[in-house]
Amino acid sequence: MKKLITLFLIIGLLFVTACSKDTKQNEQGASETNTNKEDSTDSSTSKSEKEDSEATETTTTEAESSTAEDEATSDDSEQKDYLTSEHQFVASELTNSSEKQISDRWGKPNRSEKIQFRYSGTTEFVPAIVNYYQNDKYAVTFVEGKAARLVYSVIDEEILFNAEEMTRALELAGLPVDVEETTDTDTAYVYNDLGDVYEVTMFSKGEFVDYLYIILDEAYK
Repeated sequence: MKKLITLFLIIGLLFVTACSKDTKQNEQGASETNTNKEDSTDSSTSKSEKEDSEATETTTTEAESSTAEDEATSDDSEQKDYLTSEHQFVASELTNSSEKQISDRWGKPNRSEKIQFRYSGTTEFVPAIVNYYQNDKYAVTFVEGKAARLVYSVIDEEILFNAEEMTRALELAGLPVDVEETTDTDTAYVYNDLGDVYEVTMFSKGEFVDYLYIILDEAYK
């Protein structure tokens, strides 16, 4: 009888232990499931936040880029608001251009000559070249490979060399016409306040404008 009771006690103890172990495992499994769900939720939230952040950064970058382009366009428009549909070229766009860039614009030169160029205020001479384009309509002086000076012969139309009509030559060269000369003689007018180029001298031939002598950059005055 004692043995039987002892056996029942042992069986009961084993049963209780097994139930306790299953309960613990179930609780542990539930805990792990909840943790995985939380991790998944956190991961999803983090991914969503990251995507939102990247989208915001992209939008901001695009907005900044668009603003910069608009400002650049606005600045360019303000700087060139004097241009008319009558201009044949824009003098300031030639500044520091290479021979290739000028040839792309006006074709190959019909002739060239080598010269020695002296920088203003110095005794230094450097090799330079003058290229003539379109039957000498344009003569560009290149100093160390850069367009430094331009002679534009006004041969497409006759422009009277007087205060009322002579600024037409400036218009053809893509220069502002609402400017006052700084020096004038019977045969030449000098303009300095042109903004985009350093200096322009307009020469006459008889009663008509002959050509514009344009110093594109102050470095080559």
